[in-house]
Amino acid sequence: MITYESFFLIILFSIIGPVFGFLALIFYNLYEKQVSLLQVENRQITLEKELETSRYMQLNQQIQPHFLFNSLNSLYSLLRLQKYDKLSKSFEHMVLFLRSKYQEKDSLYPLQEEISYTEHYLEIQKIRFGDRLSVNWEVDPESERALIIPYLLQTLVENAFKHGLEVIEDELMLTILIEKTNSQSILLQVKDNGPGFNKESIPVSGIGLSNIEKRLNLLFGVEGQIHIYYENYGHISVEWPYIEKKEEGVG
Repeated sequence: MITYESFFLIILFSIIGPVFGFLALIFYNLYEKQVSLLQVENRQITLEKELETSRYMQLNQQIQPHFLFNSLNSLYSLLRLQKYDKLSKSFEHMVLFLRSKYQEKDSLYPLQEEISYTEHYLEIQKIRFGDRLSVNWEVDPESERALIIPYLLQTLVENAFKHGLEVIEDELMLTILIEKTNSQSILLQVKDNGPGFNKESIPVSGIGLSNIEKRLNLLFGVEGQIHIYYENYGHISVEWPYIEKKEEGVG
């Protein structure tokens, strides 16, 4: 015979059981919706990253024909002046210059490679301008393991020639400063003894410097900055977070 207590428990479970089942079903549906939402968000993040990478690579490729034209123009100047002995040496640097340029690069690559790449361009310019051109490198040893966006230094150096050194007839002086700051960033400065910039003709509107600005923004946001100084000589600086090059086989 069923006691009163047993009967009460049966009635209690018959009432509470469906309620707990209903609540469990609600929580399960909420959990599934949350998982589905997270999957959608992850897909959106992946698509945004792919779009950002695609945009970055497009900017990276956009700048190459610009440099190629200016380098070939330097070689043409030697040919026009019939400096055939210097032209041969220039072509050697040009081959090394192009070999580096058209190698596939990541969004960041070693600063040392960027320096080596830029030196080939400068050797072409040294042959073109002769003893009139002097180049001063000041590279902080602590910055040598840093990573840099491709063609950043090259862009600043070419800009110094285009907007500064090529418009003066006296001695040409180019200074390149690279240092690791106390705030764990890399500060790169390029200075020339040209006439400098004026606010009515801001060079960042050109393809080269605007390209740097966009790529810095894509990779580092507000931590990547380019500054143009309005002085009596050409002076542009770029700063971005210090990211160290990994040793091969590590990581």
